[in-house]
Amino acid sequence: MQILIKLVLLALTFFLVFVNPAYIGKALYYSFFPVLFLLVGWLYRISYLVGEKDIQRVTDEKFSYSLFCAMVPLDGQEDLKRGRLIVTETHLKLFQRTKAKKEPCKMTWSLAISQLEGVSVEAVLGNRKGFTFHLESHNVSFVYRKAEQEKNLLIKALGWQEEPNIGEDASRAPSFKDL
Repeated sequence: MQILIKLVLLALTFFLVFVNPAYIGKALYYSFFPVLFLLVGWLYRISYLVGEKDIQRVTDEKFSYSLFCAMVPLDGQEDLKRGRLIVTETHLKLFQRTKAKKEPCKMTWSLAISQLEGVSVEAVLGNRKGFTFHLESHNVSFVYRKAEQEKNLLIKALGWQEEPNIGEDASRAPSFKDL
């Protein structure tokens, strides 16, 4: 299905670039643009989107919170890992879409909540905001557009009363003027 959509997108783009609107009429020509955008949206949906029902079909584990986001790869060499991040009683898990029809998604990343030292909202990829989970040895970041609004819900789902304090407070750090 994805290949068919990609071929139709390619043909439609070729048509819109190289055909003069005067030949077929402006109304017909410009009516192809919404079709193009709908096909792009449909391709994105069947390629990346993982719903909560998809996860429930794969696992029986209950989760208290989920969000569709993209994991920033640790090495920076790969593409973003788009999928649904869920919070269970003991773990954070990322599920990604698969091409198999029997299994709509699979778990691609997992982390025990006990290993977390904290979570913060910051720019994780350029100017794109998201969640950064702080661990003892490294950080794991997820791009999520509504991170600031969802932070308290995530902290509650992790079972924390409030956000743990990470390191020294910057306001109490010495200034360069004082040195």
